Amino acid sequence: MSSYYVRICMGFSFVQEKLELGTDPLHVVFAQLPSSCSAELISDRYTFGVVRMKAVTRTECAGIVDAAWKRSFPDDPDVMRTLITPDDGTDTAELMRTIYSVYYGAEAYQELVTDLTASIPLLKERKAMKAFRMQNYLFAIDSGCGFTTLLSSFGDYLRRMGVYGDESDKRTNYVEFIVNKENDGERAGMSEIIESLMCSDEENNKNVVGLDISYFLEGDKTDELRRFAHRLYFLQNKYVFVFRVPFLEKKSLDGIAAALSDIMLLRVVQIPPLHDYVLYEYLSDESYRLGFRIDNTTREPYLKKIRQEKKDGRFYGFKTAEKVLQEMVLKKTLKDANDEYDGKIVDRVIISSDDLPGFGDGGKAEKSGYDALNELIGMEKIAQRVREIVAQVKLSLTNEKLDRPCIHMRFVGSPGTGKTTVARIIGQIFREEGILRKGAFLEYSARSLCAEYVGQTAVKTASICRDAYGSVLFLDEAYALYDDMHQTNDYGKEALTTLISEMENHRDDMLVIMAGYTDDMEMLMKGNAGLRSRMPYMISFPNYTKEQLFEIFMLMVKKHFSYAPELETEAKRFFTSLPDSFVDSREFANARFVRNLYERTWSKGSLRCSLNGLNTLQLLREDFLAASSEEEFSEKLQRQIRVGF
Repeated sequence: MSSYYVRICMGFSFVQEKLELGTDPLHVVFAQLPSSCSAELISDRYTFGVVRMKAVTRTECAGIVDAAWKRSFPDDPDVMRTLITPDDGTDTAELMRTIYSVYYGAEAYQELVTDLTASIPLLKERKAMKAFRMQNYLFAIDSGCGFTTLLSSFGDYLRRMGVYGDESDKRTNYVEFIVNKENDGERAGMSEIIESLMCSDEENNKNVVGLDISYFLEGDKTDELRRFAHRLYFLQNKYVFVFRVPFLEKKSLDGIAAALSDIMLLRVVQIPPLHDYVLYEYLSDESYRLGFRIDNTTREPYLKKIRQEKKDGRFYGFKTAEKVLQEMVLKKTLKDANDEYDGKIVDRVIISSDDLPGFGDGGKAEKSGYDALNELIGMEKIAQRVREIVAQVKLSLTNEKLDRPCIHMRFVGSPGTGKTTVARIIGQIFREEGILRKGAFLEYSARSLCAEYVGQTAVKTASICRDAYGSVLFLDEAYALYDDMHQTNDYGKEALTTLISEMENHRDDMLVIMAGYTDDMEMLMKGNAGLRSRMPYMISFPNYTKEQLFEIFMLMVKKHFSYAPELETEAKRFFTSLPDSFVDSREFANARFVRNLYERTWSKGSLRCSLNGLNTLQLLREDFLAASSEEEFSEKLQRQIRVGF
């Protein structure tokens, strides 16, 4: 019998579902492997694992693992696949063991080197390595997902596999260029790149040349890409080229691949956007390298923090994940230091949610969703409407004769009227009522669904929706998608088309809430006939009355500070004297106006206490007067008064 390394790869969403139910699928399958194969678990991760085992042939090895999987998860045959390489005690086997055990979410890369490891010895035997060196690669991988790391790994792999014969050890692993962008302080145009690569200096000998060709996605630059590829053609025996574009939808990626394939041999390697559990996998391993271990209670706070980082559309993959990890370590260390100072016994290694108070807003809600909704000022009618929707959906779940209604919603109203707050609470209510699995809340500006290039937007939108399965996806300023349709790039239409498809395919497992002004939302519904039927529920959020604005202000004050009675009197006078034209205007920010005034008031009070050497803060009338007289509040108010006069 021979020994093999087997990388067991599992679908990310499948792993997420099983782990949330308390099942570790890798260990379940490992327990099903027969004792005759002497299986040993080499690497134990969430979304993959590496097993060393014995079998007569590679095919038999795959069959043993497949049978173990079917015994473990007979209803999920298509979410597992294996990569297998011989464990023959050579340096190549040890190299493959390392590659199998690292590189999160990059299964396509491990598949690539598995194929090459099988074919390179035969090519050497047949003296056909030139054919291998004429093979180039197109990586579809988003920024921050590890392209440079994979490029370095691939260069090291080619060196250790002796792809360039006797001179392999004299070559460095890789060099990387971004076409028509700054590279190390110098602009790398196509001619500059070619000139650099043609240099015969020994220091210029690289195994792999990485070329970010995203530039060619801007507009119609296919012919320009072909001309660039023609110039690279004559350098193929000197370098292996690895091109990089963002992860694109199939049609756009096929177009780029076709243009390159006209000139050179090409293999496409697709690395999908980072799934939440790939990032959590990264957190687990990296924390261990820093001398810490995380327990399962950190999962939800960490993922909530990651989703917060994604909200503005600027997410940098592993770099952002590493930043979040460092923040967790600092919070853990500070808490341990304070606890030890107080004489408490602490575990300096394990990081739990107790070590991360307030992190990612990860604490469990103390109130039920309905209680939280009932406490909101001026939401009585909306609370009743939510109860009606929940009752209808729950009835459909228990009555087989009824079709489950589509649960997606439209929230219409001015800014600051509570749309975001209610959407978050609805997620909690739907989870408590068993309508949504997780009930998490993901908030994005609608424009965040649009990406930089045609073909990338669909992928980005689908990735955002994937994160929202089982939860609420809240899209503010939804009209921007329709407005973007009038632009030449048409990215809004691309995002909306993908979103509608996701809303239909996951109508039972995702709640999409679009929010915006009443008129703008109606324009959006008219602009796309498929939206209205998929968003049957519309909830209107009226502007707050002046009395309600005063109540909201005092609720904020009472929650956090003591205050003088004169402050309440002055605040009531201020809010009741607001002109109707100001409160009813489209530009009025409702509760956001109130929150800004509240934050400015206690900021003034904090400054007063600091200047007077006081240690405790009681809000005074003078703090409110100082805040409300500032330009942000008084100028808008005076402008409305002057117009009325």
